[in-house]
Amino acid sequence: MRKWAFFLALAASSAGSAQAQFYKDKNLTFLVNYGAGGNADIEARVITQFIRKYIPGAPNLVVQNAPGAGGVNAMNTLGLNIGSKPDGLTMGYFTFGPITSIAEDPVLKVNVADYAVVGATKSFALTYGRKDIVPGMTKPSDIVKAKSVFIGGYSRASLHDTRLRLAFEILGVPYQMVTGFQTTSAINKAMVQNELSVTSSTLPGWTTQAIPQVVESGVGMALFQFPVIGRNGEPVGNPSLNQQGVPTFDQVYREAFGKPVSGPKWEALLLSNHLGTQMQRLIVFPKGTPPEAVTAMRAAFQELAKDPEFIVAFQRVTSEVPEIAPAEEIEPLLAKMRVVDPAIKKAIQESIAE
Repeated sequence: MRKWAFFLALAASSAGSAQAQFYKDKNLTFLVNYGAGGNADIEARVITQFIRKYIPGAPNLVVQNAPGAGGVNAMNTLGLNIGSKPDGLTMGYFTFGPITSIAEDPVLKVNVADYAVVGATKSFALTYGRKDIVPGMTKPSDIVKAKSVFIGGYSRASLHDTRLRLAFEILGVPYQMVTGFQTTSAINKAMVQNELSVTSSTLPGWTTQAIPQVVESGVGMALFQFPVIGRNGEPVGNPSLNQQGVPTFDQVYREAFGKPVSGPKWEALLLSNHLGTQMQRLIVFPKGTPPEAVTAMRAAFQELAKDPEFIVAFQRVTSEVPEIAPAEEIEPLLAKMRVVDPAIKKAIQESIAE
């Protein structure tokens, strides 16, 4: 037994030494698929402040922004090794949506399941809009009375835009998508100026930007949150938003129409949002990255998740407690996107194509 313990300790020591040598005196780039000042960028910069001490070899950390095509440009750039190599020195911190993968959209040139997964962070999303969408609007279900809405978005094939299209089609509210915005603040500015009437955001964007810019100014209000699939298969909302009185989409539908929501578009909305919520930020290396780099970063992120100083700093800038899921939770979700019900896939493909 002592002999086996000795060899196991020696192997662990050798692995740690190899990882330390791998990153020693090197630069590690976090590639972010949205612009500077956005939610993903802010989160990445908080992470780089604290994670270095958990990476063997303590590399220098750099955040590089590569916005475009609703976040897909950077995903292609990393996956196709454009301007970098799968050498463990460039990793993605991506705002992720499953829409392009489920729909097999040709804009996405890589198979997301081929990435070497480090982990992912989770975050719920909600929709908010101007109070004057409907004259005398006092509650979220009044939205179904709207004659038309102008919805702010980022890219047609993004989860953000697709969720909103599906939601308003299910509600039967005529809409026009105004897409191509680069940041949440730009959309909020357009909403305050009455150029847009509806958009959505993840919880950090809602708390740190939408509330002070849109809600506290008296311009807008929360309409509904996008639910995920609970353990019993039923839709469930975010506990924090539930406490704030923000209803889930299915609750708004039931109040407006007196019956539960159903149909392929609803199933498509629920599944795509569930996957996107569980993988709001996808943390990955490109295929072919050295195993010691992947192992080192997986361990570093799990140690980071327990760091009390990081948790306080992350919550201070995002108003959300960080929830970092390990690779073993994320890999099955990525694989699930390849075996989606044909009716759900069709609903998503039609939403993108219209």
